[in-house]
Amino acid sequence: MLFIGTIAKQAEVPVKTIRYYEELGLLSRAIRTSAGYRTYGGSVIDRLAFIKKAQMFGLSLNEIKSILDLADRGSCPCGHVQRTLKQRLQELRQKIADLRGIEKKLVEAMSQKCPPDFKPSGSAICPKIQRQPKKRRVER
Repeated sequence: MLFIGTIAKQAEVPVKTIRYYEELGLLSRAIRTSAGYRTYGGSVIDRLAFIKKAQMFGLSLNEIKSILDLADRGSCPCGHVQRTLKQRLQELRQKIADLRGIEKKLVEAMSQKCPPDFKPSGSAICPKIQRQPKKRRVER
């Protein structure tokens, strides 16, 4: 059995994170010593490593929990993981497209010159921003 501080050092995560993951159900409840210290089996380090790697793929803690729950029940989570990763990739591609649109607007705004005699008044605050066309909402 390993104490939470040892686990934190080996897994390179803060103790607070381990407590939080336990609270969310990503980690099994720790066994408490008679003094109330949390102790864990060595397999928790592998589980923490999995959580960290899954987060690098952009998976949320809820998504990671669903994968871990499947594995804990003895079911192969690979199909679920494939669907989740596909969805994450689609979301990422949409974010990249949105960022490219923002980049284009920034370049356009920066290339425009402000009128030399411009003075803010009323609803006219900054022509660099206000001259930009409004983004049309695309229904999905």
